[in-house]
Amino acid sequence: MANSRQGPQLLALQAQILASPLLFARETAVAWHFITEQISRALYADRVSIWLFLQPDELQCIDLYQYNSKSHSAGGSLQRSQFPAYFSALAQYSLIAATDAATHPATAEFKHNYLRSSGVRSMLDVVIQSEQGLTGVICIEQVSAARQWTVDEQHFAAAMASVSSTVHTFSQHLKLQQEYQLVLERQDMASRNARIGFWEANISTGSLWWSPMVYDIFGLDPQRDVPSVALFYRCVHPDDLDLVRRSEANAKLSGEHNVVHRIVLPDGRLRWVHEVANWTTPTANQPARLIGSVQDVTLQQQSLCELQQFFALSRDILCIANTNGYFERVNSAFSRVTGYSEAELLNRPFTDFIHPDDLTDTESEVAQQQQGEVTSGFCNRYKHKNGHYVTLQWSSVLDPATGKMYGSAQDITERLQLERIKSEFVSTVSHELRTPLTSINGALALVVSGCLGELPPQIAQLLDLANNNCQRLSQLINDLLDIEKLSAGMMQFVLQPHSVLALVQQSVADNSHYGQERGITLALNCNGVDAQLKIDVDSLRFSQVLANLLSNAIKFSPDAGVVTVAIERQAARVRISVTDTGPGIDDSFKQAIFQRFSQADSSDTRQKGGTGLGLALSKQLTETMQGSIGFSSTPGVGACFYVDFPLSSYTAVSGTAVSQA
Repeated sequence: MANSRQGPQLLALQAQILASPLLFARETAVAWHFITEQISRALYADRVSIWLFLQPDELQCIDLYQYNSKSHSAGGSLQRSQFPAYFSALAQYSLIAATDAATHPATAEFKHNYLRSSGVRSMLDVVIQSEQGLTGVICIEQVSAARQWTVDEQHFAAAMASVSSTVHTFSQHLKLQQEYQLVLERQDMASRNARIGFWEANISTGSLWWSPMVYDIFGLDPQRDVPSVALFYRCVHPDDLDLVRRSEANAKLSGEHNVVHRIVLPDGRLRWVHEVANWTTPTANQPARLIGSVQDVTLQQQSLCELQQFFALSRDILCIANTNGYFERVNSAFSRVTGYSEAELLNRPFTDFIHPDDLTDTESEVAQQQQGEVTSGFCNRYKHKNGHYVTLQWSSVLDPATGKMYGSAQDITERLQLERIKSEFVSTVSHELRTPLTSINGALALVVSGCLGELPPQIAQLLDLANNNCQRLSQLINDLLDIEKLSAGMMQFVLQPHSVLALVQQSVADNSHYGQERGITLALNCNGVDAQLKIDVDSLRFSQVLANLLSNAIKFSPDAGVVTVAIERQAARVRISVTDTGPGIDDSFKQAIFQRFSQADSSDTRQKGGTGLGLALSKQLTETMQGSIGFSSTPGVGACFYVDFPLSSYTAVSGTAVSQA
């Protein structure tokens, strides 16, 4: 279990938990089982346990839920005398978030017994408080891998501690006489909230009872302010008063009062509250009453308003889809991009809008997420109301608790058109230039070679310059065409087992002349490399990759320098590296090194020439042949570029095939 939910998801799960009647089951063990299981599932936690102070200096485990075995157990105790630091931390802090429980000051005492035997790596302990003070602790544990607890997860755990406090109080009341039945009714209604305040209104007399938390929510003083229905109405925001009274009137018919409204605190501040209550029918002994709870939901309302604003103003497409294949909500950007109104998008299955050729891939993506898989996104085409199709690039996630899909998308139709136009332009220009350039290149080479007679020095110098630039332009066109072929999947590869040593030796020989005029030598380090060490590559494309790496190394090496080529076997892979002693690669340029047309932006580097396509092409060629490319460099010291390839299954050392398992 290694996922994590965001705040809105945890708030939704919290509401579901609070609405369950299992919290106040007659058998208290049922409630504890329910709470530990829900926490484990909500936080993807391996183990969740609840410990209570049944004695002042002793914590006893009343329930331990283990996700892997889906089992519950109880028993076991912790003595203050054995774990003084932990008990002290519980008294000082409401929450202990230990990424590494073995080293955290509050939990390190468990290292040699509990942590070692159970395999626990991370702990999130939240204190259960009640009116009597410290009551117990919820212990949320991660096994095997360490885990960083997010703020949203800590808030959720704290809310569950509040719920556990209520459940504990309820369990204590179950042991008392029938006179505490009224308290049990208040707690039952409070199960929908995390931070609970209880109240009871006598409809006949207008009297009102508040628990201490209600005074706190309303900003009133229990020593000075006497609660009454009239006082409550004075606290309600004037614009919400009719809303509250209508809900109270409806309770007489439906039996339930449920309303979210604003109150005005004595200092003028506004606060949002959520009231939930049950209407009790009057009897011979009891008048009609409203018994309920109130929760401060100011932060939730603010977050909800911000989310709604984000949903409305986002320029990206945002939507929520249900398990029936319909959108439940779409933002205005969706309507703007597709031309449909919100009602039109919500009233038809979303598959109705998708291009028929993209339906299978889209349904496969949805099915993978419904099975719990994490996907990297996908593209499909949506039919515009005018009849044409727009291409959308999607990123989506499934909420396992509700089965709903939350998605965002960008309209990339124009970008794809521009990329197609660019590709066609590059291909056309490259092909149109290649034929005349080949003729020019041949003519210049013939003249420069002296076959047509000796040239005056000044003319020969100019022709040499033209010939060199013509060759550079030819290389650029060849690289552009190769890049486009790779991108379009049109380049042919013939992967066959080849001796690594033979391939590298041939490349070194083919490129050794490149730096001779500057006194640069190529040194091959292949000591101990077996000639039977083979890799599955296209020999032509492999030579092209190595030629790019060698030419770069020679280009940036100082005069009379040495470029070292090395072959190194690494388990079931082999690495070929090219190391120079040049200026190295600046840190600011490293992340762009394999991008097209990338060249370090300094005058010294620009003087070296180059198209800026060699490394980008080498990366694509290497990865197409199932290899990988990388580099290491220290500015001012030099650079080492390397390619890694898996050993061929045909590799044989001393006559024995090498296993690739």
